[in-house]
Amino acid sequence: MTAAQRLRELLLPLVAGFGALALTLVLWQHEQQANQAAMAAHFDASVRQTAARIDQRIAVYTQMLRGVQGFFRASDLVNREDFATYVDALAQGPEFAGLQSLVYSRAVPGPDSLHAPMIYAAPDLTGNQRAVGHDQMIDAARRAALLHARDSGTLAISQRLRLHSDTQDGPESAFILYLALYRHDRPLNTQAERRDALTGWVQAAFRMKDLMSSLAGETPPGLDVQLYDGIEPRPDALLYDSRGGQDAAAPVRFEGREFVAAAGHDWCLVVRSQPEFERRFGSKAAEIVLIAGISLSALIAALIWQLITCQTRAHAQARSMTQELRENAEVMRLMAQHDPLTLLPNRALFSDRLQSVLARARRDTTRAALMFVDLDRFKPVNDAYGHAVGDDLLREVSRRMKLCLRESDTLARLGGDEFVVLLAPVDAADDARIVAQRILQTVEEPFYIADHRLSVSASIGIALYPDQGVDDLALMKAADDAMYVAKDRGRGRMVFAGDPAPA
Repeated sequence: MTAAQRLRELLLPLVAGFGALALTLVLWQHEQQANQAAMAAHFDASVRQTAARIDQRIAVYTQMLRGVQGFFRASDLVNREDFATYVDALAQGPEFAGLQSLVYSRAVPGPDSLHAPMIYAAPDLTGNQRAVGHDQMIDAARRAALLHARDSGTLAISQRLRLHSDTQDGPESAFILYLALYRHDRPLNTQAERRDALTGWVQAAFRMKDLMSSLAGETPPGLDVQLYDGIEPRPDALLYDSRGGQDAAAPVRFEGREFVAAAGHDWCLVVRSQPEFERRFGSKAAEIVLIAGISLSALIAALIWQLITCQTRAHAQARSMTQELRENAEVMRLMAQHDPLTLLPNRALFSDRLQSVLARARRDTTRAALMFVDLDRFKPVNDAYGHAVGDDLLREVSRRMKLCLRESDTLARLGGDEFVVLLAPVDAADDARIVAQRILQTVEEPFYIADHRLSVSASIGIALYPDQGVDDLALMKAADDAMYVAKDRGRGRMVFAGDPAPA
């Protein structure tokens, strides 16, 4: 065989192999982009959740402080023992983690200025009692918050400061909430009336490190969290750093900021991802596509070579390999577009379907509904009975939910215990309400898995096109936010995006 003939035999296998490899690279790049988008969406949701949990914790502290204010309002004379007993009973539970002290300060007018000595402090710890008698008006940060609480009649929060119970060389990483106390028989309609009726303040002091540590179990792993006093992340305004002041060892892929408003005071939350976050929430689909594609490319080239060099076996081998290629391609497609546990569409496939449905709805002037469904009490089931039972429960939940939908509707799993439902078309909000009610009812019915009787519920957020969004991102955000509102209102319910809070 001449060199020219040998070259011709090699040319077709090489062209086919490189062609298949090029297609593999295209698919690999697409999966990488889809994986990046999915991780970015999960990261953004984690940032919002972290900010919301800080907001919720401050709201709990605020209610606690209003309880102490009401205690003083209900009694003309509160002594030290009464104060300590009430605070000890009030501040039980993990939701008050981070609380350093509750203090009553008396308003003492002076000849030239107002004084605010600390009278009672609880709980009865050495550091807290050391602060009793201290005039808070001496400190500028405390004085500004005290006067704001007095003049406004509302909650006031200090800038970051160092507590009297901390060492003087420690970091300024604490804050204080203040509420003013007034005489019962005086009007409080104007600033002047509030100043005249002032009797003192109740305050709650917190160490930011303790507060944030209490939230660590609710924050997804693999995130670096920093909190700054103010709207700018300046080093001199740092309240909390989960890294303990150490620089990140690996490049940061995702970084997000959220602002937390507490009593008219702004904090800046900065969250950065770590490699653990990418390992936990990233997908291996791109790597699988690449490895399988390279293997298939080599296989195609070898097949063509065999066809050319062994024409006798060519037809039989071609039929066998073609079938194998089709099966592998189907497996690759399924792995790339479906959740391996429930075989429901994954985030990438659902995103494509959502965009197609919205395009058709715009063209035909029809409506669609998007639901975010999150299982309540799934984590205790997973922890108590193991991941195998938890996986079976997720499969059974998805099977029941599919029975509530039409063939034209789409049910997908975004990850964990989060599902999303796309209803298209719908005539009115009641259509989505009926389907959501079916889902709530079928999920609340007991599940019998591995000889266990399991009970869960679902929280559903619903957004309508075009009422709550005219594109996929706006619609998904509206439904996601509504789902968290449903959880905040007690779980096991549905909430439409834009619905007012119950009175």
